[in-house]
Amino acid sequence: MLRHAPWDVAGLRHGFLDGAESAGEGWEPVLAAAGAPLPIVVPRQVHGARVVNAVAGEEARADGLAVARSGLLVGVVTADCMPVLLVDRRRRIAAAVHAGWRGAAAGVLETAVEHLRESFGTPAADLEAVIGPAITGSCYEVGPEVLDSFRARSGALTATAWSERDGRPHLDLRDAARLLLGAAGVASVHTVGPCTACDRRYNSYRRDGAGTGRQLSFVGWE
Repeated sequence: MLRHAPWDVAGLRHGFLDGAESAGEGWEPVLAAAGAPLPIVVPRQVHGARVVNAVAGEEARADGLAVARSGLLVGVVTADCMPVLLVDRRRRIAAAVHAGWRGAAAGVLETAVEHLRESFGTPAADLEAVIGPAITGSCYEVGPEVLDSFRARSGALTATAWSERDGRPHLDLRDAARLLLGAAGVASVHTVGPCTACDRRYNSYRRDGAGTGRQLSFVGWE
């Protein structure tokens, strides 16, 4: 199933593919079947904070890809981590970011915002963000080292994204992302889709283990 972000922008192609099991020979056949027949670049994700400009035919080691040319999509794959799509409508700039707890704590979202400013002149206030399906607080019990990582970099900024159950911290990744993006100056932040661990239409690493499939999230201009 293809879920669209809350954008109605001429020439912008974007979406969140629920339960895409694998890339097969590449993601292009999956996208064509979903009605988005454009080439796509997906990075080799490393749970870090590196964001680069997409180059057709190249698989960069990064967790964010930006694109400023027409006819090329950028995407990320997830199975509990967050897919975050960023768009600058006026300049026709787009980016796809993979953000699990490690990447979010390390600053991948803020890095993406800054990368778009440095590379294309996009101020944070001109960006719109959509956070796709990801694991939420009710399902995401984490260790104290996760909380420590967020506090070490952003202090109490993400405090409202945390809860405690039976003495263990729980993190709502998407709440944390909204707070981090807002602090970086992104005023328009939306969320699409449910918790991936709760909804069995989605692949979930936490629920099903390493053998689960992946969701594909993508964005770009025709």
